[in-house]
Amino acid sequence: MWSCFEKDSGLQVGGGEEDYEIAIPLINSRISVTKIAGVSKGNTAIIVSPGGKISVLYKNNNVLSKTVASVFPPFPGLFPYILNDTLTRVKLPVDPSQLVKKAIFKDTKIIFYFESKETSDVRVTMRIPELTKNNIVFEREFILKYSNMSPMKLQTDQISVDGWTYKSETNTMTFQYGATLLSGKRIILDNAFMNFDILKFSYIEGYLGYFSFPLDGNIIDVGLFNQWQSGSFDFTDPKITISLDNTFGIPVRSKINKFELTSVTGKTLNLESPFVDSGIDYAYPGFNEIDMIKTTHFEFNKNNSNIQDIFNEKTKTLSYDINALVNPLQDTTIKGYVTDNSYFVVRVAVEVPLQGSVHQVIVADTLDINLDDFKKVKAAEFKTNISNDFPMDIKVQAYFLDENNKSILSLFKDDGLLIPAAPLNSNGTTSPGVIRSEIIDFDSVRFDKVRQSKRLAVVGQINTTGSDMKNPVWIYDNYGINLQVGAKLKLEL
Repeated sequence: MWSCFEKDSGLQVGGGEEDYEIAIPLINSRISVTKIAGVSKGNTAIIVSPGGKISVLYKNNNVLSKTVASVFPPFPGLFPYILNDTLTRVKLPVDPSQLVKKAIFKDTKIIFYFESKETSDVRVTMRIPELTKNNIVFEREFILKYSNMSPMKLQTDQISVDGWTYKSETNTMTFQYGATLLSGKRIILDNAFMNFDILKFSYIEGYLGYFSFPLDGNIIDVGLFNQWQSGSFDFTDPKITISLDNTFGIPVRSKINKFELTSVTGKTLNLESPFVDSGIDYAYPGFNEIDMIKTTHFEFNKNNSNIQDIFNEKTKTLSYDINALVNPLQDTTIKGYVTDNSYFVVRVAVEVPLQGSVHQVIVADTLDINLDDFKKVKAAEFKTNISNDFPMDIKVQAYFLDENNKSILSLFKDDGLLIPAAPLNSNGTTSPGVIRSEIIDFDSVRFDKVRQSKRLAVVGQINTTGSDMKNPVWIYDNYGINLQVGAKLKLEL
């Protein structure tokens, strides 16, 4: 590139009576893999294999997650349970399809209310056989004090059952009380109630039912085709990946409600696969792996779906909606568990290994320029240096655009410059591309037209070497297109 001078200092020759020339840089840019792949900050990642092969991962920052509270919410104690006999069985407020065989209470308090018309103190012993702690059955003793008023009433303080373990085969808790007078006579209370503030557990074990709950949905933007204008792609192995971290100790299967891919032209296609219909079984921890994370990785690829066909329609977005199906086999003999730390985290992404072929694909980008300061230009030379590291032929044309992005003139003649593909080595990588330099002459009339331009639109037509046969090639992390544009201006004094 020519030597450059500050635009406002110029170079004067001949004592101020002759024309002078200045050289100015306009563009010095490298179009890398990240530029071509539409990589944007935050929701896109470049994956580089140990050998340098590139894959692009398009994801959504809003991962799908569910905690135990959203799947098994606490039960509020809205109404008291009537203990109408000395032995009363109370059903747990769980779904009839569930069988809770074991549970450990957390943040739960119970209250008892007793009433008696007797005219002496009454001793009440309350026992819950299904509730133990350190192998000791829950038992509490209370006294109704007679104070010459009838009936006697007692509402107990809140009693914490945190850490107490419940075991049953019938989803019931037995409340067994004994009421005796000072004389030793056993009686039945006139009224007895039990209530809890909230029924909450740190651990639940058993058959926890067959049901579905939403993991919700989202949209992933795929930037790979953002700069596409025309032509065809043939990526060899695009994928939709699902990764799930699971600490629920129960069988879970995905229920895919929607996987839709929309192209840059607005065409919408559905992902088709046997696994969309049957679902994906997720790994889950066993009873000896409580709170361990089990991770399942699954991918929809060209071997198990139509992803290759529909992705090469130039996918712009992926819309998805997924549910989780608990105990999909509905086998009541399968015991599972959840803890207060249990959760699902689901991540969905579009992964595109940059191996494939392209045929007459047009991409475009715009770069800011400013020539408006130069008003007395007699002639101009624009010089370009372009090199191409990609294993694809690229035909380049550049257009000067006005402030409304309307084309004023093209930089190169005809349909542009052909920048050949870099030589492909036997190992599948390319040698560095050879720099092609061009000088384009502009007279004063032509330069005056482009002087008002604000941007330079660079348009590239990409063609894989041998792409008529759709030969796939890999893209490596060190590939790029180097573009330099400068101008040498001859100005009048």
